[in-house]
Amino acid sequence: MTKFQEDICIHKGDFLIVKTKDIEFNNPTVFVTFPTPGIIGPIVARQMISSLGLEEIGFFKSDALSPVTIFMDNVLKHPYLLYSNKEGTILLITIEYPVPQEAFLVVAEGLINWIEKHVRAEKIVCLDGVPVKLKPEKPVVITAAEKGVAEELKQYGTDIYEHGVVLGLSGAFTSEALLRDIVGMVLMTPATAEFPDPEAAVNLIKVINSYFKFDIATEELLAEATKIKQQLAMIAEKQQTMQQPMVPPPRRMREGYV
Repeated sequence: MTKFQEDICIHKGDFLIVKTKDIEFNNPTVFVTFPTPGIIGPIVARQMISSLGLEEIGFFKSDALSPVTIFMDNVLKHPYLLYSNKEGTILLITIEYPVPQEAFLVVAEGLINWIEKHVRAEKIVCLDGVPVKLKPEKPVVITAAEKGVAEELKQYGTDIYEHGVVLGLSGAFTSEALLRDIVGMVLMTPATAEFPDPEAAVNLIKVINSYFKFDIATEELLAEATKIKQQLAMIAEKQQTMQQPMVPPPRRMREGYV
């Protein structure tokens, strides 16, 4: 069992952050991913970790969160992890298991308290998905941010709606950021709720790459999107065939019979 010294644990109330690797942060941008329609958050997180060379540096836990452990490739892991690059300019917070609604503010406040005091980040960016049954024909990424940032993001292909509501964890993080000296923003994209949607994840990544000058790979995701579309087309074709009414074959008529 791994043991952690008290000096690397930041504890407030029932919220605990544990740093398992020492890292010196350098005014990083913080990204937050969590389960969303189309599994957008985890898909983008996977690509960021791979392409940007992010390393696991810690985890967080709380009495308000479900007591779960996940396993990947048959290896047990914490469901709430922290990643950073070696330069300390990127901090990625990944939430792999749904957070109960009553814990939204606990998680947002706990993490932003730590970010404000120990990380000194400039921006916190939530990556979210909007559930839709029919996706728009062209790629859409919706921005919700403070006025100056939102206008700036328009140059990178995002849409700005005049009015709306940011719900869930994104709403909790941005409402908490408004109370602090940190810029909160949300990038959302329409995504299918029933299936993984790597194509929607690519739409988000393109905006992230352009705005933050990253080079997150998307080729693998586009190949996955094509494969999923082919699989869904096959399923739809089978369902259509099964739903067609059975027409009885015509009776064979004897020669000379009228």
